[in-house]
Amino acid sequence: MKIIGLNLAVSKQSNTGFCILSEEVEVIKTLKSDEEIIGAVESFAPDIVAIATPLSFPEKGNWRKAEAELDKKKIKFTAPRGLISMEKLTLRGISLKEHFQNKGFLVIEVHAGAFCDLLKIPREKNYLHMKRLLKIYGLKLPKREFLQVELDAVTAAFTARLFLDAKVEFLGSEDEGQIVVPKVRR
Repeated sequence: MKIIGLNLAVSKQSNTGFCILSEEVEVIKTLKSDEEIIGAVESFAPDIVAIATPLSFPEKGNWRKAEAELDKKKIKFTAPRGLISMEKLTLRGISLKEHFQNKGFLVIEVHAGAFCDLLKIPREKNYLHMKRLLKIYGLKLPKREFLQVELDAVTAAFTARLFLDAKVEFLGSEDEGQIVVPKVRR
């Protein structure tokens, strides 16, 4: 299993979190330009790319069905439409998704905040929580200072791992776009 998790930044000058996950956490770093991201993904040739960014726009209004389902679960989110920065981020995500799909990679949309909320761990400054969670799955998170975008990329990659293990649920519709989140027992 070869997985890449991305926590995409709006600007190509800002840090995008990047994580490679296989049988271990191989790489956690930041990238900036689309060219850097594409080069890193293509050189690893993953089975799946998980992007923590909206990868589609709503058919109408500001919310997709996926955001409506997040709202029902009382999970905070920023909609793909309504803020210029989110529209730019969504367009960047769509562009990368289409590129990776054209190269034959499976691409899923994930939501780092939903992951944290559903598993009841903090959304920020969550290194120790992520370290404990990954340890359950036999994965080690290196001991060092991480930017939150890097930890969110780990979250994206781990959500893809859960996807491959069929331990997720899909919010939204196939037509409009789905967000993959961990399946939790209530």
